[in-house]
Amino acid sequence: MKIRCECGGIIVDQTDGLPYKGHLISDQDWFDFLDAIDRAIEKSGPTDKDKERAAMGIRRMAVHLTKLIYQCTSCGLLYVTNEEEELETFQKSEPFEGKSILASAHGGNWKQPLIGNWDDSRKGPFKGHLWCTGLEEGEGNFDSWERLEEKYYDMLLDLKKRSLLRSAYLKKNNEIVHQWSMENDA
Repeated sequence: MKIRCECGGIIVDQTDGLPYKGHLISDQDWFDFLDAIDRAIEKSGPTDKDKERAAMGIRRMAVHLTKLIYQCTSCGLLYVTNEEEELETFQKSEPFEGKSILASAHGGNWKQPLIGNWDDSRKGPFKGHLWCTGLEEGEGNFDSWERLEEKYYDMLLDLKKRSLLRSAYLKKNNEIVHQWSMENDA
């Protein structure tokens, strides 16, 4: 999805982990949400299937209770979805200083995904792409599988060492070459 801001800027929502996108839960729904988490933890049942069912129930409830909120990175204007899933705008009273109010509470220490993808059939000069916060413009594009693979494993080790990695996967022609998650590493 792309939102054209009133200032002319474009807000792009095509992936996860965006520092200018958030999920808003009303204070009126907050304790219902916390109570549902408590019930899922306390009464989910002993099997993995029971636990998965409880976790998916919490995720469904979170999606139902949240409104999406976006902040334009050019002017700071806020866009919030209403009950009809239309966007309403909100402007700060003081000038925008370029800092997202929707970025992680952990600041630069949020655990992020690392995603690498190579596709021989892709047209254009770059057949590979690496996505991770902190890459400079163009730094995530690759014309060589070897360079993509090397950069992926370098970043994987660095982010793991600094405890900044949530998950990682590397694909080559739609086949997973490597996959890592916090749960499997614990």
